[in-house]
Amino acid sequence: MEDNIRYARILTILFIIFIVCITLSSFLYIDLVAKNALKESARENLIESAALIANQLQGDDILRLQPGDESTQTFISLRDTLNAIRRSDARIKYLYILRQNGNGIEFVVDAGRGTRSGYVPIGFAAVSPSTDLLNGFSEPSAGNEFVTDEWGTTISGYAPVLDSRGNVAGLVGVDMDAQEVKKRMEYISTNFYALLIIILTLLVCGAIIFDIRRTRVETMIHRANSKLNLLNSIIRHDITNTLTVLIGYEEMTEELTTEPEVRKNLSIVSGQIQKINRQIAFTRDYQNLGMTMPEWQNVEEIVSKAASELDMTTVQFTAGFSNLNVYADPLLERVFLTLLQNSLEHGETVTQIRGSYRMSGRSLILVLEDNGRGVPEKQKNAIFKRKYYKNTGLGLFLVREILSMTNISISETGVPGKGARFEISVPKRGYRFTG
Repeated sequence: MEDNIRYARILTILFIIFIVCITLSSFLYIDLVAKNALKESARENLIESAALIANQLQGDDILRLQPGDESTQTFISLRDTLNAIRRSDARIKYLYILRQNGNGIEFVVDAGRGTRSGYVPIGFAAVSPSTDLLNGFSEPSAGNEFVTDEWGTTISGYAPVLDSRGNVAGLVGVDMDAQEVKKRMEYISTNFYALLIIILTLLVCGAIIFDIRRTRVETMIHRANSKLNLLNSIIRHDITNTLTVLIGYEEMTEELTTEPEVRKNLSIVSGQIQKINRQIAFTRDYQNLGMTMPEWQNVEEIVSKAASELDMTTVQFTAGFSNLNVYADPLLERVFLTLLQNSLEHGETVTQIRGSYRMSGRSLILVLEDNGRGVPEKQKNAIFKRKYYKNTGLGLFLVREILSMTNISISETGVPGKGARFEISVPKRGYRFTG
């Protein structure tokens, strides 16, 4: 008996050590990934800001300025433009224009260093330019690390400035205040380590009293997951706020310029921002998947509610699910909303969408079909996979995941050229009729 107890205790200790090592490694990795993602987000924002500022500058003016021209109208105009941009964004600490001179790099215009009096004269040599700075003469770039000096902590971004012939005349340098980003990184680390201690404590306690306290252990794990989800929500909220700022700058910049190339680039930026928003929405829905128990839902009401959120004015829509209830995840409405959106956005010639159901052995088949162009035969299975990027690669993948929570399957059985037809197979005991 004592040997068995001793052996069991040794196994328990080894199991605890194993769990501690795995958990510690995972949290250290997650902490690193989260901080790198935050830093990468700051770099991307800085690169976009530098590119937008560079598009507002005239390269011909940069080429025209020579040492001693600090009192000319051209120099004053460039300097005032940089100062105006710097004052418009509290995150920008320093703005300056550099150009190549032989094998060296020299200052052309410097918007000032805050506590330092005066300005760097034209032709002042830049000491030991970084690789990121040199890359800025060919494409927008940003530093990988924060730089701390007597003026504070910054991260630098660069973008080339073109002359009227499209040649690189110089580059604009943007030094952003990185203190806030560092604080957020420290905040993430602090919370991660605090959460790590909590998780480890719960795991150790759970391993010791697993056989007699299963319910308590499950509660602890649930709380830990809730905290992780809360942290994910905070990060998503911060990213969404950042995207909102980007959208504002993109719209303001679009109003300030009539250059076709600039407006084209802004359109691309806007499209990428919308794509990120859709991906963030997907992570929110996917995180909520399975968080609540499935429930009985009236299909007619769910489908009608989904249709009410879309513009169906040009489509004849028939629900056709009277008195039918299915047992499914609470995100079932998202399933029909996505399927209806799919018909409206990709059907091209859709004028009718019809819902119906039929029996197939012991299963119930829900059918949602349209009269659009349909789905090509080779794509019928691919549209439900995560790596299918026809639009975002997320909508129909999430549909399949939601339905699979209660063993419901979905397939596309339409005839190409005659319309899309989605068939949802509900297993026995997963449906019932009322009335």
